[in-house]
Amino acid sequence: MEQSFRSFCRNADGSWTCIAPATLFHPQGRIQVAPGTCFYPGTVFMGVDLAAWLDAQAADAGGVRSSQSVAR
Repeated sequence: MEQSFRSFCRNADGSWTCIAPATLFHPQGRIQVAPGTCFYPGTVFMGVDLAAWLDAQAADAGGVRSSQSVAR
């Protein structure tokens, strides 16, 4: 599995913001996300709770990029 979550930044409130164009390959199908799109836990996008899925992908890979670690 490629580390698709690296195109996202995890925010302090548990949401994820897309910071680069992303194509995610989820068991439900391919999902394309544009930069600036934000996903909150419990919100379903194209049949998937992407915040929960990104949390799981990041945990499996051993780390996340938080909004506090992104250069502004």
